[in-house]
Amino acid sequence: MRRRKGSAMVEMLIAMTLVVLLVLSVTAVTPMTSRMQTQAQQYTYAANLAQTVLERIRTLDFNQITFEGLQQNGLAQSLTLSETNHFIASFTSIPTPGGTIELNTRLRNATGTIEVFNLTTNNNISIGLKTVFVTIRWQEPRTNRWQQVQLATSIASLQ
Repeated sequence: MRRRKGSAMVEMLIAMTLVVLLVLSVTAVTPMTSRMQTQAQQYTYAANLAQTVLERIRTLDFNQITFEGLQQNGLAQSLTLSETNHFIASFTSIPTPGGTIELNTRLRNATGTIEVFNLTTNNNISIGLKTVFVTIRWQEPRTNRWQQVQLATSIASLQ
């Protein structure tokens, strides 16, 4: 059998090329993975904040689910829209037994809104049901794109 000279060198070059390609692909994926992890953390944090606000609203009496009632309970700071059976209140902090949570602490330019619809009949008579939407909106640090999480629930009067 004849031995071919240089075949080991070719095999080594092919192996090194494969290793370099593997390292480059891992290096290229790492920043994207980090970015996706940060984005997932932001969404989780915003969803938890929205859930906290929603659960606090659910503990209120049906008649307290007004702007004044939300403001008295520390859930709303300002009134954005006020109509007969619909209002939107905004907030930037949430008081909790463990202290006040500022939305901007972990989310850039974050704001929260609480939108309440008092469901009525055609004659504008309340049917004892309110739909509440809680929205947390923030800006991504790297792209400056706005993101949001919105949760909703319906609350019935027990009277």
